[in-house]
Amino acid sequence: MSEAEYQRPRRKRKLKPVSEEKLTKKKKSTGVKADATPKRKKKKSKSQDDEPSTHKLIALVMLGIALFGWACAAAAYAHAKEGWRSNETERFAAENGGELESDLHLTRRRAARSAMIKTAFVALMDFIGNTFRQIPNFFAVVAFTFSERLWLVILFAVLEGGAVGLGYIMEKVGEGFVDTPEYP
Repeated sequence: MSEAEYQRPRRKRKLKPVSEEKLTKKKKSTGVKADATPKRKKKKSKSQDDEPSTHKLIALVMLGIALFGWACAAAAYAHAKEGWRSNETERFAAENGGELESDLHLTRRRAARSAMIKTAFVALMDFIGNTFRQIPNFFAVVAFTFSERLWLVILFAVLEGGAVGLGYIMEKVGEGFVDTPEYP
């Protein structure tokens, strides 16, 4: 048998019956006949427009890196120039010293764990707050960072370059998943 005999025949589409009312329906205001078949709402297929593109994703990653870099630079500036959070060990000892001097090992461990979690949360909120407090000192923070913390600038420049490289790799891998049509 030849290949033509092995091919499956295509099924013909069945037409839905259209009622007489739909065919003769007229619009009242214009006097024009309505369409023979009512328009259906098409299902919105998931296309590339619905999904975030690689460029948008990499732009968001780079924005996140830049914001974290600004927060680190602002913290370095505030610590060096304004004395921000310079006495944290003394404050921690004053707040939690009594709880941590218990005779029982489990009590000390539990007190130390809760004190560390509380301190970490307060430090994170202070770090975020300092980021916004240093916005008026933008030029001073940038000048300080380039003059005294150049390694911080280099580190975040490398991270930004890594994000661009990741975007390039994602584009190349994405192109590999697109099937090219094969013609006989």
